[in-house]
Amino acid sequence: MAILKDEKQKKKLLGETLIEKRIIQSKQLNEALKIQSRKRELLGKILIELGYITEEDIARSIAESYNLPYIELDTGNIQAEAAKYIPAALIHRYSIIPTKIEGITLYLACDKPLSGQVLGNLQRVSGKQIASYIATSSSIKNLLRDITGTSAPLLEEESIDQSIVDILSKLIVKASGQRASDIHLEPGENNLQVRFRIDGMLYKEDQLSLDLAPPLISRIKILSGLNIAEKRAPQDGSFVFKDTSEPVDIRVSVLPSIHGEKAVLRLLPSKNRKITLKTLGMEEHTLKTFETLLRRPHGIILITGPTGSGKSTTLYASLLLLRSASANITTIEDPVEYQIEGITQTQVDQINKITFPKALRAILRQDPDIIMVGEIRDKETADIALRAALTGHLVLATLHTNDAPSALTRLVDMGCEPYLISSSVCGILAQRLVRVNCQHCKEESVEISALADEKKWFRGKGCRHCQKTGYSGRIGVFELLNINTSIQQEIIKQSSAEVIRKIAISEGMRTLYQDSLLKVQQGLTTPEEVLRVAVME
Repeated sequence: MAILKDEKQKKKLLGETLIEKRIIQSKQLNEALKIQSRKRELLGKILIELGYITEEDIARSIAESYNLPYIELDTGNIQAEAAKYIPAALIHRYSIIPTKIEGITLYLACDKPLSGQVLGNLQRVSGKQIASYIATSSSIKNLLRDITGTSAPLLEEESIDQSIVDILSKLIVKASGQRASDIHLEPGENNLQVRFRIDGMLYKEDQLSLDLAPPLISRIKILSGLNIAEKRAPQDGSFVFKDTSEPVDIRVSVLPSIHGEKAVLRLLPSKNRKITLKTLGMEEHTLKTFETLLRRPHGIILITGPTGSGKSTTLYASLLLLRSASANITTIEDPVEYQIEGITQTQVDQINKITFPKALRAILRQDPDIIMVGEIRDKETADIALRAALTGHLVLATLHTNDAPSALTRLVDMGCEPYLISSSVCGILAQRLVRVNCQHCKEESVEISALADEKKWFRGKGCRHCQKTGYSGRIGVFELLNINTSIQQEIIKQSSAEVIRKIAISEGMRTLYQDSLLKVQQGLTTPEEVLRVAVME
């Protein structure tokens, strides 16, 4: 397979080849290069416009530069069955002409060398080895319609069936209007189910014909820059949707299933949205204590909770509070969900081998003041983060545990040294999200509460503002463990999470359950929500 050069090398090789073949002179090449620097057009096109070369000269020179054969295309040297191995959409997208099949090899004509990724895509789609020729652009263009029966590139946005474009647009607009965080497109045996996640709960939104699933997924892949030919492996991407009052950043995950590919679209908060710790739902005492921890010059602060509990939002709100012209703040995330101006944000990329440990080591060489680690998943990442906190850095990170004290024993279970944990961890914030009563329809409830202490509380009865759910929006409930001397001693002794929990409560820590009860007393949520997210004490 020919090795692709970068753009500068291609220009140099083309010019050198044309001069070596005595097709042009050096002064003609220099003239074309000067024009190219102004017009930003292909060198070959400029040379043709100047009348120095022909299109065939260009094609033959490209073929020679990349050690590929040149072919003069016409219908007489094309096998009709060759085109059956590549979808018409891909033929148009890549401007290729399948010419013949010989054994396990499919021969393609193109006007420029194909990238390794494109060759891989074509090989997977056709099930054949790919060999390529170089031909003139005009000959390929003239034959495209004859080969596929259409002159429109089917994979381009404007050529997607308009009904599919409209269906996807309407779904995103509707989801955004209903404050949905996710859109699930799930192919089943007989239909395509559409569900929205609103305030953390999934609701069935629509049921579409199963025939719409492939084109809808293809449309999403195109918008997200994904490989539409790959249907057997998971893919992740993103795009910006602009047909709403303000642009919506959408993160896409596509996963193969037994009935086809499932897509989940995560609708991310607007970059213009103001996130503060106070709006997250922290009570005054918790807020003041947490802000004091954030003002420490060094140490590690852990945010814990299951997936979907709002940990990332709390991290971003903390970074917005800490952001200043005098602070070098760097993050490593998987993925970057909310872009913050003035902060260096790095995304994990397994393909390019950007892992949490590798990126964290690199960040420490960038003279950071504050480091945010999207998630501590292994001992290596945990050790680097803990040692960074000991050497003068403030580190913010998330960890998957059910409550605050369990984070300490989780680090020990990972293999971290207890002395390192006790010396570096300064605070742990556990959190959950509870749904908030709809302010348009909430009323005092006369039902007997599942919580014995609650004699007066409120419930939304359901209205058009909350889609009849009784809830509108979510708010955080928190459990903040401030690491003091007595807790440090228990860490050194490797005490259980339950022992640490009892000591913390005796010293004033408000648990997730207790903080949830406060939200009920304030009329913000219901007893059912408390029991859904917290263990009754």
